Amino acid sequence: MEQLEQKAYQYMKQYHLCNEGDRLLVACSGGVDSMALLHFLYKEKERLGVTVAAVHVNHMLRGVDAVGDRQFVEAFCSEHEIPIYAADIPIPQILQVEKGNLQAICRRERYQYFEQVMLESKSTHLVVAHHADDQIESVVMALTRGSNASGIAGIKRERPFANGHLIRPFLAVTKKDIHTYLQRNEQTYREDSSNKKDSYTRNRIRHHVVPLLEEENPRVADAVRHYTEKVQADEELLQSLAKDAFHDIVTKNNDDSWKLCIKTFQSKPLALQRRIILLLLKYLYKDTIIVQSYTLWNSILEQTALTAGNAILHLPKDVVAIRQYDELIIKKKQMPRVEKLPKMVILNTWTNLTNNLRVYIGKLSDERPSDAPPSAKTYFFQIELLSLPLSIRTRQNGDRINLLGLNHHKRLSRLFIDEKIPMALRDEWPVIVTQEDEVIALPGLRVSSYFSNNERSTDDAFFIVDQQTL
Repeated sequence: MEQLEQKAYQYMKQYHLCNEGDRLLVACSGGVDSMALLHFLYKEKERLGVTVAAVHVNHMLRGVDAVGDRQFVEAFCSEHEIPIYAADIPIPQILQVEKGNLQAICRRERYQYFEQVMLESKSTHLVVAHHADDQIESVVMALTRGSNASGIAGIKRERPFANGHLIRPFLAVTKKDIHTYLQRNEQTYREDSSNKKDSYTRNRIRHHVVPLLEEENPRVADAVRHYTEKVQADEELLQSLAKDAFHDIVTKNNDDSWKLCIKTFQSKPLALQRRIILLLLKYLYKDTIIVQSYTLWNSILEQTALTAGNAILHLPKDVVAIRQYDELIIKKKQMPRVEKLPKMVILNTWTNLTNNLRVYIGKLSDERPSDAPPSAKTYFFQIELLSLPLSIRTRQNGDRINLLGLNHHKRLSRLFIDEKIPMALRDEWPVIVTQEDEVIALPGLRVSSYFSNNERSTDDAFFIVDQQTL
């Protein structure tokens, strides 16, 4: 049977995880896995042609035991003349302030420190000790949680990190290989009592599920590794195709709004549709648990099955997906409502509205605003025909407008339908009215017959509507 040294070395060479001259920074907690990794890389550094340093984080969660872990790692590094970087991070204090997930906070703070040390030490690679048994646990966890394709593809052997790469040379070796290696080299390690608790999902899978799988197939670790390598290669290709398709289908309008063309989206294979949605979710959310939610991305996928009518889907963290016929608009946050009390329209100044709109009213004798873009629409009117001052409100039951180009009034409710305005936007759309509450304009949609597209001899004022596309 191959020993750990041969397996890990061949794995690193096969996938070119590092090259001669690289500077490896090994994340070492003092536990069995990371001590084997640090010992192995130190032992093989000449053959690999690399330099080795270590980095350790004390999360300050286990009192004197955690202090002992740091001292143990520092003593090993001192004995073998390995540069060591260590930090005590007050996780309990951070947790008290943030009230978040303990494991997520620990990982965030730990990797932030790793990145800092990578840059300071000019290391080319961060090396972590995930092994073949960890890979089994990750795949089982992803399947149990109903994660997406990238989730069940397992842990990657390499990814970009800081100014270099993060690598996992032990994905080719098992936990048993690691214990055998340490025993053969008479190398001790520190036990973390939290690894024995069944309070974490990963621990329960490690203690109860993985042993059953190994009983069924003693080489299950190899089987899972071959599976994940195949899936990751397939996923890399599909992700590349999805990124190319994403730019043809999805448009970023601003920091809070994305627009997806449903008809073009429907022409793509289902495998790409799913990944396009996942790419969009990654832009919207930093939380990987949200991004990998099957329920979430499948709900968005269902919204793209139709192009008839309007619909709105409420997503986590105040994000909404609005389908309006052949477009799906996804916004990071709900649009603010127009003030309940009328908002006055002031002459010769921009009045900001909802729905990315603003309006400007001035006299023809005055200069027009220099910051009006070419896309802004300008109308002309006779100011004395309107009962000033003008104000802005939202629609009310029974509202009608005598539209420019028509000889009769039209209900705003019908106008919104004809203009294909989503239900979610209708109650928020700004309505401009006179002092007598007569509707004269729905900025961005239509204006009343008081206005003209061309300047007339009787006109003495102009009305500019500027709207960024949703």
